[in-house]
Amino acid sequence: MDIKIAFGRVLRDVRKNGKKKMSQESLALEANIDRAHVSKLEQGVFQPTLSTIFDMAKVLECTPAELVDLVDKELRANQDT
Repeated sequence: MDIKIAFGRVLRDVRKNGKKKMSQESLALEANIDRAHVSKLEQGVFQPTLSTIFDMAKVLECTPAELVDLVDKELRANQDT
């Protein structure tokens, strides 16, 4: 599995099922990024910068390390795909 796809899956899950349960639009507004960029990240089209990971983690009320750890777990769970 590509790391961009894994990050997208994690981001969507944390956004929808995490502490805040928010829309792409709300996340984008609070993280000061474009909503279309959030969509492309979730689709695995774009790969986030480190600063974007930090900004989104703050809004999602988690740490950047937690997001990265979830991506690592997603990659490990889907090694064969």
